[in-house]
Formats: sequence, structure tokens, C-alpha cells
Amino acid sequence: MDYQISISVIMATYNTEISVLKEAVDSILNQTFNDFEFIIIDDGSNNGSYEYLSNIKDNRVSIIKNKINLGITKSLNIGIKKARGKYIARMDADDISLPERLEKEFLYMENHHDVVLCGSRMASVNREGQKIGDLYIPRYKNMKEYHVKLLFKNPGPAHPTVMIRHETLSNNNITYDERLIYAQDYGMWEELSHYGKIHVLKKVLLYRRKHEKQISVEKRDIQIKCDQNTQKKLLSVLLGKVTDEEVIFHYMHSTGYYHDVVITPEVLVWYDRLIQANKSRQIYDQRYLEKNIVNIKKLLIINSFKPGMSLFEKMKIIFRYLPFCSGIRMVGGCIKRMMTEKTK
Repeated sequence: MDYQISISVIMATYNTEISVLKEAVDSILNQTFNDFEFIIIDDGSNNGSYEYLSNIKDNRVSIIKNKINLGITKSLNIGIKKARGKYIARMDADDISLPERLEKEFLYMENHHDVVLCGSRMASVNREGQKIGDLYIPRYKNMKEYHVKLLFKNPGPAHPTVMIRHETLSNNNITYDERLIYAQDYGMWEELSHYGKIHVLKKVLLYRRKHEKQISVEKRDIQIKCDQNTQKKLLSVLLGKVTDEEVIFHYMHSTGYYHDVVITPEVLVWYDRLIQANKSRQIYDQRYLEKNIVNIKKLLIINSFKPGMSLFEKMKIIFRYLPFCSGIRMVGGCIKRMMTEKTK
């Protein structure tokens, strides 16, 4: 397929504060890389943001107005359908792309034809645009480990940082799953992971604005359900059949989002079921699967430690739930932390 332009940047917005929206738009228009189109989908806004967008004087910008609010997933698919670029880059209406973002991601994709999805690290900023910390550091070494991590949570890249190979989407009829109102990236990354490599650049190329209105805060319960929808799909492939209750149990214990869930015999039974199923079906790399499960158990064990608990009591929990070698390493870590605390 012959593409008319290098990059299609796709951004959906709904009633975004105009000053914030302007900062997001300007961050794309002021990129060091210029061969792009900027497709902005106004998803039925009624706060004057469409009027602001309509007055942008830049021939790279194309505005689509949804007559009614369709939601971000459907809006992004509308943008993909219109896109003419060799690559599709995502942008959120309240974030800030650093000037070299498109250039660096484009060059990486051009030089790595086996990569279908490229993202970057990002940093968080407050409402005033002041940097308050780094977010998202990739925790996988290769695609074998990436596929294992998908079974337990979304390993990234962070959605607003990504650039996707358009040809991969077109050739395999991949779009965002419109059943996923939120967390649509989790489902998309899982699909794309079967067609090539996924990479995260180590450099921070996007600032994500943190505020109380974000989807991840305001609509957390719905986002969790969407995450669980993707996990149910993966668990069903591995186990053959899973109940909604089992998916909820898996999600609560696997993601690390819940600090009040603890290690129990039921947790051991569940993860042993995953390990044995994979030995039979050989869907995932067994070594990475078992390593990831051990790491999850360690977090749940730490959650199980109570204030004032002695090292001996901690050791009883550790060796009850971990293999001996992993238990020894964890006990060593506990002793090291205790010594550090004593010297402070």
C-alpha cells in the first residue's frame, strides 16, 4: 500500500479545557518532524473547544466533528479509517509531546522493520505543566516475556506515546475493540503482539498531565472491567474455560494494583493451574511464566506482612508459598532492608 504521508497523528477530545487542549495541539504542530497530518476528532464537545479547533490555521490539521459523543474508542477508529500515513501516532488532548517525539519514533520504526508498535517513556506533569516525576519504565526483555506479562496486566507502551505501523493494522483488519470503552490499548497491543515486536524507547518523549478528571481515576471501575475483558480472552485460550469470578480473582492478585490482597492457599492453586495448563498447551515460554508468577507471589507475600512482624514469622510465610531458592533470596532481601533501617 502506498501511503501519501509519513505519519498520521490521531487525537480525540471531548470538552477538554481549551488552554490545555491548545498546549497539546501546539506540542504536535511544533515537532521537529514535519511530514505528518494531524487528525483531531471532536467527540461532541459543547465547551467551545470545537470552535477553537476550527480556527487553527495549519494545513496539516484535519478536524472531524462527531454529532454526538461516541467515546474515545469509536473516535480513534474513525481517525484510523481516515489516516493516510505510513505510521499512526497517538496523542491525548491533555498531554504534551516533546519536540523530537515524532522524529525519534519515526526513525526507529524506519530502521526496525520487525517492530509494529513503538512507544517511549513519559513523565508526569501537574496542571501547570511542571514535571513531577517519571512514569512507565518497560519491564520486559523480549517478546517472549512480553506475551507472558500480557496475561497478568498491560505491559505497555503507554497509549499516548505510541506509533503504530499502519500496514500491520490494514493487512490484518485490526482496529480498536469498540466493546472496550476504556483500556482499549491493552486489547490492541495484545493483537499487535502476534505480528511483530513491540519496543519502548528509553528517552522521555511525552509529558502526561495528572489531574483528578482523568479516565484512570474517574472511571476506574469501568476501566477494570475492560482490562478483565482482555484478560478473560487470554485466560480462555490458556485454560479452555474460565468464569467471571476466576477472572476477577486473577486480576486482583496479578496486576499489583491492589495493596490489600495477600497470599493464600487459593492463590497457589490458581497459579499452579496456569503453570500446568501451559506445560500442556505450550502457549507461553514456561520459564518466563513461572518467573513472573514468583514475582507476583513475592508482592502478595509483602502485602501479607503485618507491622511489627518478626523475621521468623515472615520466613514462615515466605517458605510456605515460594520455592526454596526464591525464598532464600527474598529472606536475604528482608534482612538487608532490616539492616538498612537500623543504620538510618
